[in-house]
Amino acid sequence: MKALLICENLLNALMNEEIVEGKVHSVFKSACNIETPKGLVTLLRGSKNMAPMSILVENQGKVNFMELGVKKGFKFVFGENVIYNNEKNIFIELNTARRWFPGVLIKSSKCTEKEILANIKVLEDGLSVYGKFYGIGWLMTVLSDELPELQLKHFCIYSYNKAFEFIRFKFIEFIKSLLEGDGQQLMQRGENVIGYGPGLTPAMDDFISGLMISLIYFGNYYNLNFSRICNLNKKIISQGLNKTTRVSREMLKHSAVGETNEAVRKLLTSLITCNDKKAIVSSLINTIDYGETSGTDTALGIYVGSKMLTDIVYRKNIGGFA
Repeated sequence: MKALLICENLLNALMNEEIVEGKVHSVFKSACNIETPKGLVTLLRGSKNMAPMSILVENQGKVNFMELGVKKGFKFVFGENVIYNNEKNIFIELNTARRWFPGVLIKSSKCTEKEILANIKVLEDGLSVYGKFYGIGWLMTVLSDELPELQLKHFCIYSYNKAFEFIRFKFIEFIKSLLEGDGQQLMQRGENVIGYGPGLTPAMDDFISGLMISLIYFGNYYNLNFSRICNLNKKIISQGLNKTTRVSREMLKHSAVGETNEAVRKLLTSLITCNDKKAIVSSLINTIDYGETSGTDTALGIYVGSKMLTDIVYRKNIGGFA
């Protein structure tokens, strides 16, 4: 097999011999996660969106990692030009792979604030039409009621989830701490909510991932203090990482510094740099299609983050000024 794309951070780690081998953590049809000293490395088949610390392999014959016989615990050896597994004779050539950068690519935006607000409205309307709200969706209604100043939409929720009752107060307190820019409280209140929900990446973690990424992108638009926002993000996750899944921990750590998958990056880029409704909706649908509710929960985090930073008071509390 040949690699089509390789994350730039991963390639640098390979070139510096920081990763020489790893063991399979989990296997799915379209992805294989490998545990390494630098965190999880993910092999993705060509139909998937590129992501941090990942390699996208050609999809000829529709690569299925489970059908290839890859099992948990299998060893992969990493080199600068190849990755291989001897047990199933799997070789992935890296020498023709294009580099992919996981961070923020936007340097500046010509969009006016009025256009940005219109784009957020397109996101809001798109979520109403295409969103799958049986993850964290019900808490969005609670948040809208508790913090009307954010002017959040009451989304059409499929069903009330009693399981969220016990976390609703913790969730609201977490959001309030962020709005106040209170780093000390964020550490405790982030810990109180991280890991909530079922799945490989729990619903709350997907929301927080989208929220943190949104703060970085919209903070960049408003020329806020990047280091301050990253520091707040890191405090959000600092005490809760051990309460969630291995895959989710990696996602949260990447999101805290502005690294995300291609679908989410395209959505945020379209919100900030263009005045194209179709592009925003298309990017939103691509994001929502990720997982069962993971994409929607991530998009809801992006939506809430955008609402926070378009409010001048909260903008100053969260990001200060560059």
